[in-house]
Amino acid sequence: MINIMVQITAYIFIAIILGYFFGWLITKILLRNQYQNKLEALNIKKSVIEEEVLKNLKDELFNYKKENKRLKKQNHKISSGYDGQKYILDEHNEVLDDFQKRLLKKDEVIEALTHKLSLSEEKEREIEKKYEEEIQAFMFERIELTKKYKELLEQYNKLKEHKGMLSKKGSWFSKN
Repeated sequence: MINIMVQITAYIFIAIILGYFFGWLITKILLRNQYQNKLEALNIKKSVIEEEVLKNLKDELFNYKKENKRLKKQNHKISSGYDGQKYILDEHNEVLDDFQKRLLKKDEVIEALTHKLSLSEEKEREIEKKYEEEIQAFMFERIELTKKYKELLEQYNKLKEHKGMLSKKGSWFSKN
């Protein structure tokens, strides 16, 4: 009987191992199928997303190319306008340079004339100073001459008076 029990236990143990092994295989197959389905769904979504992204990228690229062409045309128009304006500005700059040279020459002439004018004004001040000194000297001489004239006139009048006294009184020289 022990023998039968050992055999039954061995068979039960083998059955458990075989059941566990088959259960594991079946679970593995089911999980693989389940994950395979999910992977395929993701691949489908991925391919759809890739197609959408590619389409969007192609649309954006097309729009960028159109925008690039438009900007190139606009740049060309602006550049051609700029070239014309640059030519006109160059001409105006030449005219302005000519005017500036003339102004510099005029400034030199003005500076020379200003220098001459300042020299003339300095000479005029010197002449005025001399003239004022001569006038003052003349006035001083006139005052001195007037004083001398008054003194001489007084002396003359005194002399006349004195002469008149001599003629009125009669001089002993004149009695002869």
